[in-house]
Amino acid sequence: MDDDLIFDDHACGEMQRDSITEDHVYTVVGDPDDEYERDDGRVRYERVLDDGRQIVVILEGQIVRTTWWNRRGSRRRRR
Repeated sequence: MDDDLIFDDHACGEMQRDSITEDHVYTVVGDPDDEYERDDGRVRYERVLDDGRQIVVILEGQIVRTTWWNRRGSRRRRR
């Protein structure tokens, strides 16, 4: 994976809202647990981080379109 991802405005807003860093995104895209090509041509990357939280990143080429914490896929206990 190229080290030069482009973060669109929507992705930046989601990252700021959810406290997701660029390092998180590069970790997921660089070493995903799962990777799916969607019907719209975008690629969905998923990874469970060391703390048990699962993060999802959607790429279109080199452009990060959105990202979020996936609570359903996380191994972290809910309170």
